[in-house]
Amino acid sequence: MGAEETTTWVSLSEAAKILGVHPATVRNWADHGHLPSQRTPGGHRRFRVADLESWMSAQQSGAALKAEVLVQSALGRVRLEIAERHFAEASWYRHLDAQARQVLGAYGRRLMEIMQRYLSSSSEQALIEARELGLKYGETIRNQGLKLSEAVEGVFAFTDLVLDAMLRVIEVSRLTTERADALRKVYALAREIVFAIVDAYEA
Repeated sequence: MGAEETTTWVSLSEAAKILGVHPATVRNWADHGHLPSQRTPGGHRRFRVADLESWMSAQQSGAALKAEVLVQSALGRVRLEIAERHFAEASWYRHLDAQARQVLGAYGRRLMEIMQRYLSSSSEQALIEARELGLKYGETIRNQGLKLSEAVEGVFAFTDLVLDAMLRVIEVSRLTTERADALRKVYALAREIVFAIVDAYEA
């Protein structure tokens, strides 16, 4: 928006459209001082576009920070579990040679990077990258002579570690509003990877 537009004052309903929420939500935020507003002589609320933009920017930054905390914690937990030979007990993991384990470790780190971006931005590109990664994972597992069910088991073993770590951070930090969204996104990424693995086996 231009300088003139950002100094424009808008009504409650217009502010709600800009923020993408219900007018009652905007009214509640304004009443609690979370969102700057002014009253007209007639008692109607008015919101400055510049203030709305600043508020949205702050919310996005906060979401990115929370996603960073969630993913970094999950990454640490996953590394710890792998260090404790969590996967070594699984039959599918024991059938992998040293090179395949190294390759899958790199895929896991790449997946965490993709997940971090997806949690903070909901970019569809992240889902595309997750699917491409799933194809590579599927090809690697297939070339090791493992069954499709074993390949899928590996994905969910990894996903379970990530979800468990995220739930722990959410509970400790009381990030209750982020819980459903974070879990939904992790599930969306896992789904893309599983579909890609199936494609790799059917190729």
